Amino acid sequence: MVLMHTSPHPQPYRRTILAVLMEVAKIDLIVVPAGFVIATVFWIIGLGSQLPYSTIPEWAFALWATVSGLSVSTLGFDFSLAPSLVTVGLWFLVAAGAKRVVGGTAADSPTESEDDLGGWWALMGTALGTYVVAYAGPLLVLATLVGQAAVTPFGFLRLVLFLLTAVAWALIRVRGIGDIPCLSPIADETFSVAVRLVRRLLWAAAALGVIVLLVGIAIRWSDVADTLQVYSSPVAAGIGLIVVQALFAPSIVYSAVSWTAGTGVGIGGAGTSSAFTSTSAPVPDVHVLQLLSGDYPAWTAAAPGLLVLLGLLCVILGRDRARDIAEQSWIGLGIAIGILFVIVEVLALFARGAMGPLGLSGFGPSALTSAPAITGWIGAGMAAGLLLIRLSGLHTVDSDFADDDEDGDDEDAFDEADGSEAFGEDEPEPVDGVVNDDEPR
Repeated sequence: MVLMHTSPHPQPYRRTILAVLMEVAKIDLIVVPAGFVIATVFWIIGLGSQLPYSTIPEWAFALWATVSGLSVSTLGFDFSLAPSLVTVGLWFLVAAGAKRVVGGTAADSPTESEDDLGGWWALMGTALGTYVVAYAGPLLVLATLVGQAAVTPFGFLRLVLFLLTAVAWALIRVRGIGDIPCLSPIADETFSVAVRLVRRLLWAAAALGVIVLLVGIAIRWSDVADTLQVYSSPVAAGIGLIVVQALFAPSIVYSAVSWTAGTGVGIGGAGTSSAFTSTSAPVPDVHVLQLLSGDYPAWTAAAPGLLVLLGLLCVILGRDRARDIAEQSWIGLGIAIGILFVIVEVLALFARGAMGPLGLSGFGPSALTSAPAITGWIGAGMAAGLLLIRLSGLHTVDSDFADDDEDGDDEDAFDEADGSEAFGEDEPEPVDGVVNDDEPR
């Protein structure tokens, strides 16, 4: 009798791949029409009378490529500085699609046993790989042939990180870290505490960046106010510049945090502006860019201390949060610092690029120096905060031990009393001169 070995049934794979393609199609049906609408608006407002209709699809796919991290060349200039607010929105759109893919694939998985995860990972890997290829493939083809995109190593790296981070977030969000071999040894509670701490740090860092920008505007108010005077219509120019700066808001806030850390912001290769150094390089007439040119007061050299204070406060504020962080100790803190570094490094890669001539030919913080510096300053504050929690908890621990000892003595006393009653121990004999009622008189 000959045993026939058959391959796994292909039905789950077919159903999974079809579901993945449908999710990617949903994203494309949102992104591509939106790109055409934006390109048409710019064509009408800008140089519509001088450019052919073929410019509209070129700009539409160039915008899609730039938002996803690629570099494009149009109108004689290189554009690789992504409008980060749009990039964040697209990232959440892609991550939401990946989350649905992970959830649906996990439900259709033929194997989810701890003894044999091969079948589960094969199906999940196929689903996520198909999702990445189905999104990146048409983008690269259309952006290169129509959108004049250049697939440089820097742009390709950003596109890969854009997709991998979205897929990783979706997988961890749905399944946790137990299915990931390199993260499975970490306790779920430790990872959860670290993620909550990182989320608090990111919001605090964003608030700090906004405060730094507001202080800079107050210091350079005269330069910022004179920016609009060079335009023929200051009101229209002001509205337009506000909209453009809002599209780049995450990158601007990150640049402010990098300036605070001391690594600064590069301005077209002509210099770097930071809390420690100043430059007089020419910059376009844009509000936030005027903050980068010129000297700063001497007290701005203490700006990195704000990041240390930020890390300290995020750790110690809140009794329950501080207790959770102290319970996870240095391991949880190290995991939080690692997650923070990965996120900050990705933000740094998308915050730098080219967007025209002059100071925008190579604008933004350096990804090689800004991310380690920001993480280092904040990490130092986090370590100091955990150390303070542990030191302040020594007296509490001693007092708890003392209370436990007192409680133990009381319990022993009660136990002795109960034991004497239970075993019927003899009552003490009466003292001479005192007559009991039971004794004969």
